[in-house]
Amino acid sequence: MVSNNIFMKITLSFFICYSVLNIAIAQTKLEGFQSSPKLVLEEVFRAANMEDYSNLHKLCPLNKVNDGDTQKYICDIATSSEESKAEFISYFKDARITGEIEYSSSSDGFKTAKIPFWFNHPGGESRSNETMNMINIDGKWYLLGF
Repeated sequence: MVSNNIFMKITLSFFICYSVLNIAIAQTKLEGFQSSPKLVLEEVFRAANMEDYSNLHKLCPLNKVNDGDTQKYICDIATSSEESKAEFISYFKDARITGEIEYSSSSDGFKTAKIPFWFNHPGGESRSNETMNMINIDGKWYLLGF
């Protein structure tokens, strides 16, 4: 009986260590998601698929130059109602990038990007093709609007 109890404790300890290590590895992979426009948009899609909103608040610039829709429906979704979260998931769970990234510079010298993508727009297929506009501030990419 004693050895069975010790075995259970060792097994549980191993499982906990293994889980913590996997979480740490996954978080390390996600830390660089603002290094490119593609990774930022893919983080939105990942959040919808995993129902993990922990990084979305980082996707809007602190100076609030983004539009209200990206703020409310993406960056602030973690603190929204369950109904809003369900809408977010339905919009972006099956979303995908549909073309090449177009880079340019804004009039004030910031690097910008446009990424065509498809998402599940509630208005129907004809409204599902969009372009996400992004800006690079201090080496990180942020959502501006779509």
